[in-house]
Amino acid sequence: MSNDSLSHLDDLEIYVDNNDVEAITAWLGNALPHFEVTRSSKKGCKFRCGQTGLVASGMVVLNAGRTGFTSVWIDSKDTPWADDVEMGRSAFSALNSEVRCVESAWSNGDDPDQWLQINAQGEHVIQWVTEES
Repeated sequence: MSNDSLSHLDDLEIYVDNNDVEAITAWLGNALPHFEVTRSSKKGCKFRCGQTGLVASGMVVLNAGRTGFTSVWIDSKDTPWADDVEMGRSAFSALNSEVRCVESAWSNGDDPDQWLQINAQGEHVIQWVTEES
C-alpha cells in the first residue's frame, strides 16, 4: 500500500466479521447524527446517512464477495471518520468484531491482498486473499 492518505477518496468501506445487520445499523445510527435504513433484504440493507443531513448513501452487504465478512460502505466523507481506518476502529470498538480495511490509498504495484486487520490483538497488516482477488 502506498503511504498516501485516504483523504482524497470519496467513500469509506470496511469489512466486519459480523453478520448482525441490526447491530451494525445500530452502531451506524449511534455514530451518525443522521441515519435511516431505506431498504432491507436477507443480504443486508441500503441506507442514507451523514453528519449534516441524509446526504450520503450506503450499503451493508452480508458475506461480501463470499469472504464471510460484512461490507459496510458509505459513498461520502460526510461522516465522523476521516478514513477507512478510523471507521474500522469505531466499528471494532462498538461491535467487538474483527474489522478489515485498507490502510492507505492503493497505488499501481501495491499488493491487492494487503489489508489492515483490527481485532482484540491489535492492528496488523495481513494478507487477505479473497475469491474476488
